[in-house]
Amino acid sequence: MKPLSQQLADLSARAKKAEDDATAARKEARTSIQARVDKLQADTAARVARVDAAAAASKDAAVGRWATLKQQVRAENDRIRTDLAVNKAEHDAARAERKAERAEDNAAAAIAFAYDAIDYAESAVLDAVMARSDAASLH
Repeated sequence: MKPLSQQLADLSARAKKAEDDATAARKEARTSIQARVDKLQADTAARVARVDAAAAASKDAAVGRWATLKQQVRAENDRIRTDLAVNKAEHDAARAERKAERAEDNAAAAIAFAYDAIDYAESAVLDAVMARSDAASLH
C-alpha cells in the first residue's frame, strides 16, 4: 500500500485532472465528450476492480493476522504468569500497531471514496456539458 501522503498527492492530481478535463470538455464536440465519459467509466471500473482486489487481499491478511494474533495471545497469557511487566509492554506495542494499521486502512478507504466522489463529480459535469451542448444545438 502506498503511504497516505502519496495517496493524498495522487488524489490531488486526480482532482486537478478532473477539473482540467471538465474545462476542456466545454470546448469539445459531443462525440469527444462521450468518449471522455466512456473512458472515465472504464477507468472507474478498473479502479473499483483494483480496490476490490486490494480489499480482498486486506481481508485475507486480516484473517491471517487474526489467527496469528490469537496464537500470540495464547502465548502471551502463558508468559504473563512468569513476567507480567514484559508481556504488558509487548501487548501494548502490538495493540498500538493494530490501531495504527486500522487507522491507515480507514484513511485509505476514505481516499478511495474521495476518488469515487471526484469521478462522480466529473461525470456529472460532463453530463451537464453535454446537456448544455444539446440544448444549445436545439436553439
